[in-house]
Amino acid sequence: MVRVASRKALASPRPDGGHLVKPERLQVVLEAIRDAGERGITKASLARKLGGVAMRTVDRAVQLLEEQGARFGKARAGRPALIYFTFEKAPDWDSRITPHARMALEVALMALEGTATELWYDQLEGLRTLADSHLSTRDRDLFRALQAHVCVRGGADDQQALDTKMLTQVLLALGHPEGPRELELTYNAASTGRTSARTVVPFTLTHDVFSGGAFLLAWDPAKQEPRHFRLARIEEAKALTRRGLIPDKIPMEQARDLQIGGWFSPAAPFCVSLRVGGSNWPQALQDAPPALPGVTVRKEKGGTVLLSFQATELSGPTRFILQFGADAEVIEPKALRDHLAKALKAMTAYYR
Repeated sequence: MVRVASRKALASPRPDGGHLVKPERLQVVLEAIRDAGERGITKASLARKLGGVAMRTVDRAVQLLEEQGARFGKARAGRPALIYFTFEKAPDWDSRITPHARMALEVALMALEGTATELWYDQLEGLRTLADSHLSTRDRDLFRALQAHVCVRGGADDQQALDTKMLTQVLLALGHPEGPRELELTYNAASTGRTSARTVVPFTLTHDVFSGGAFLLAWDPAKQEPRHFRLARIEEAKALTRRGLIPDKIPMEQARDLQIGGWFSPAAPFCVSLRVGGSNWPQALQDAPPALPGVTVRKEKGGTVLLSFQATELSGPTRFILQFGADAEVIEPKALRDHLAKALKAMTAYYR
C-alpha cells in the first residue's frame, strides 16, 4: 500500500509537509527557471511570477524542488550581487520532454517529411503534438525556428491513404505482449491486380526509401516463405487469437536485413560490387554511403570508388544502379551484369 502511494506521488508536484507551497506554484517556479535558459532568473523575478509572494516562499519552493530531485545552477552576478537560478535537472515527477528527446523527434519528422510514407509521419506528428504540450516556451520557440530552416528532399512519398482500422489490426497482431498473433489479410497484389485472402504471421514493419513504401514482412504458412505486403494494398486485416508460429526466423531476418526497395529472395545472399566514376558520384558516395545492406565504399586510384553491398534479388540492385547511368559498371556478380545488360538493351529500343 505504501509503495503504491509513493509511485502515485511522483505523478505531480508534491507540496511540502506544511502546505506552504502549493503544487501549482512549484510548477510555475520550475517552468520559470527552465524558460530563463542560460541567463537565469533572480529570486525577485520568481516572486513576481508567483504573484508577488514573499521571498521565503520562493526559497521554500526551490528547496522543495531540490528535495524532489531537481538541480539548479546558482550563479552570482551584478552589483549588488544577485543569485541567478538556471535549470540543470528536472524533479522526479516532471513529465516535460527534454530538448534532446524533442530534437530527436523533430529530426525524425523532418527526415520523414521528405522520404517516407504518410503512415510514419502521421504517427510521429501525434507525438509532436504531445511533446509540444510538455515543452517550455523557450524550447518551443527553438523548434519553430528549426523547422523554418531545415528542408529535406529527394525521397519517395507514398501518397496512398492507409485505412486506420486495418493498421490497428496489423499492430495488434504484431505487438501482442505474448508474441505475434495470426493475421487475416485481404490483399490486392500489384503483380496480378487480383484480391485474395490469406492468413499470415506478422514479423516486422519495414520502410524502404528507394521504393517509398511501408511494408509488412510476414511468414506465409501456405507458401512456407517470407512475404512482403505493401501496407497500402492491404484492404482488410483482422488479428486472430491464435499465436503465430514461425518455424525458422533466419529467413525472416534475412528478408528484413537484405531487402532493397522491397525486393528480396529466400536464396542465399550475394555480394554486389560496382565501380563508380564521374565528376561527383565518387565523393558523394564517400561523404554519404547509401543505406544498403553491408555497404562499403573504397576509394580507388584514378578517382573512382568501389561500392559493395549485399543483396538476395536482382531487381533492387538494378533500380539503385541505374541512377548512375554510364558512370557505373557492375563488376560482380555475372547474373547482375547480364540482368542489367538485358534491361539496358530493352531501354535503348525506345531511343533508336
